[in-house]
Amino acid sequence: MTILNEETNYLETLRKSSFSLESLPDAIAIPAVSDADEAESKPLILATVDDIAFAQQGLNKELSRIVQEMESLRRVHDMARGLGAKGADYALEFLREHGEVK
Repeated sequence: MTILNEETNYLETLRKSSFSLESLPDAIAIPAVSDADEAESKPLILATVDDIAFAQQGLNKELSRIVQEMESLRRVHDMARGLGAKGADYALEFLREHGEVK
């Protein structure tokens, strides 16, 4: 398997070549195309250009979900603080008792 050793070495070379490439994963997750399919994990050294594009789409979807969750949590925090909540108060209980949404 000389080619895999060379590709693995090249992956390390790429990681070291640039700050923006140092986080390249060893493997990528390729999302399922349909609900009947399963997500696939593939070593980066065996990934096609399309595999990488699909992996990016999956990561972008996950990132969007995380950003939405973070923004919702930020909003709850800001609402509670805006109404006078202290750090040890239970956020949802405080909002229920003091907030506009009942």
